[in-house]
Amino acid sequence: MDALDSLTPQQKDVLEQFQSVTQIDDIGEALVKLTRYDWNLEMAVQSVFDGAAAVESASSTREKLEEEVAASTSSETTPLTSSGSSSRPIIPQRTHGRQTRKWGIFSFLAWPFGFAWNITWAMLSFASRYFTRQSITGGNRSVPLSQQRQDPQAIAARFLREFEDQYGATHVDFFAGGYSQALETAKRQLSFLMVVLQSDEHDDTPNFCRNTLTSEELITFVRENNILTWGGNVRETEGYQVSTTLQATTYPFIAVITLQYPGGAVNATPKMTVVDRIEGANDATSVIRRLQSAKDRYGPGLDRMRREKEEREMERSLRDEQDRAYRESLKADQEKERKAQQAREEAARAEEDAQRAQLEKEELQKKKQQYKYYLCNQFTEEPDTNHPGGVARLSFRLPDGSRVIRRFKADDTIEVECLQTLYQFVEAYPIIQDPETDTTECTTPPSNYAHKFEFTIMTPYPRTVFQPTDSAIKDQSMLWPSATLVVDLLEEDDNEEA
Repeated sequence: MDALDSLTPQQKDVLEQFQSVTQIDDIGEALVKLTRYDWNLEMAVQSVFDGAAAVESASSTREKLEEEVAASTSSETTPLTSSGSSSRPIIPQRTHGRQTRKWGIFSFLAWPFGFAWNITWAMLSFASRYFTRQSITGGNRSVPLSQQRQDPQAIAARFLREFEDQYGATHVDFFAGGYSQALETAKRQLSFLMVVLQSDEHDDTPNFCRNTLTSEELITFVRENNILTWGGNVRETEGYQVSTTLQATTYPFIAVITLQYPGGAVNATPKMTVVDRIEGANDATSVIRRLQSAKDRYGPGLDRMRREKEEREMERSLRDEQDRAYRESLKADQEKERKAQQAREEAARAEEDAQRAQLEKEELQKKKQQYKYYLCNQFTEEPDTNHPGGVARLSFRLPDGSRVIRRFKADDTIEVECLQTLYQFVEAYPIIQDPETDTTECTTPPSNYAHKFEFTIMTPYPRTVFQPTDSAIKDQSMLWPSATLVVDLLEEDDNEEA
């Protein structure tokens, strides 16, 4: 309703007249028709009755093919000829130039009568064409407009169904599509196209369909030579359009169409061309003879096109194969380069990690050594046996089998005289014993360093391990006032866990 509200009163009146004449109940479809022809009622109605909608809906490629065939039909080239009624009728050519006539008194007096006769003849010719057209299309009232507007595939299916209902299922293989599609397929396949048009108004139609189109000989010939066959009835919109395009005058009608170079010029663009016209009631033998003649005459051209097409396809296939091989090679090279780059990056990262680890290890060893030097400065003097707070006398058996005995204060603070002090002494003892080592500069422990002892201190019997804690020596009954201790190196795994 919104579309109707936007129309002017004049457009609504045109729409009502258009629907009344064409019997199109769909307002949207009617508006599309009228809009396409700028609300020209006469042109819009003409497009419906002439089937212009079907033509306009065809693709530009198919329209071009139809134009090529129409041009070849209307040209003055002579088709294949044969004897009998099937030969192409001679159509007189109209003289376009105006002849010079001498005017006399009689001509001057007869001019009004001649003028009246010309008008009458024109009216009769128009009426004859109009009623002939009504008859040849089967009448507008006998075929619903909705049927006329069906798509070419539906019309082709109906043609085949009606043909088989009347003449049986044995017949030449009809193309299941429209005329434009048949042209397109024949051009793509580089094959001959046999267009068969029939009219229910002609007496020769039943005999031609029953005896010629169902002939086993013709069926075999068409199949063996890959001849595409399209059939149509002139009562249908598309069939009538094809008959007009091919200028069919006698039915049954056969047009043989194939792709040819215009004028035989191989450098020109090939076009779909009507190479023969077979009109009238011809038997299967006559049709086969004409088809064979067309094949003999125009087949070599198609063979040349096929070879050229095969060469182009082979070249294209070769290029595609080369492109594919190049892409695969390029992809392989890129993958190889990617892996090489990845390997280089991984190697660089590994080298960086190794260097970093080595630097960290060296830094750790440096701080460890500094820490040991610092410890040496903490054990400069051994407490006297008469120390007021008492001393603990401890004997250490070192990992190398040597022994060392040292006194430790009992009343010093836990921070110094504790179990950790024992570990610190054992750690620093090898450096303390080396008089050439100068440790005087290491008076403070290194920063950001947590020392890990790589040994344990224990009593041999009973076996008791003393961890480096802040417990006082005097609080350990097994250490006070004297004890024999064993220094045991940790395994590598134990050291890493520690």
